[in-house]
Amino acid sequence: METKNLNPQIQNNQQMGQQNRMPEPPQIVTSKDYSYLTDALSWELDIIKKFNHFAQETQDSKTKNLIKRAAQIHQKHYSILLKHLNPANSAAKINQ
Repeated sequence: METKNLNPQIQNNQQMGQQNRMPEPPQIVTSKDYSYLTDALSWELDIIKKFNHFAQETQDSKTKNLIKRAAQIHQKHYSILLKHLNPANSAAKINQ
């Protein structure tokens, strides 16, 4: 049985979101982008610290492994975000 979205505004917003996606990130990081990226880095670092703390606190090995895996995923996200703030990466993109 197919469910339909009865709210046309939500459906329109979903379609608009799909149409406005950039195929590639911009080559220049604006001050607004920089601010967002630094906030996101802070959030990622906070959750990494929390996951590592909880991994040390738990005694169950399966739970510990799941928490450690979550910390690794957020560490990867942190590294990706950090690349966008590295001036060497920005200069390399502009010179290409």
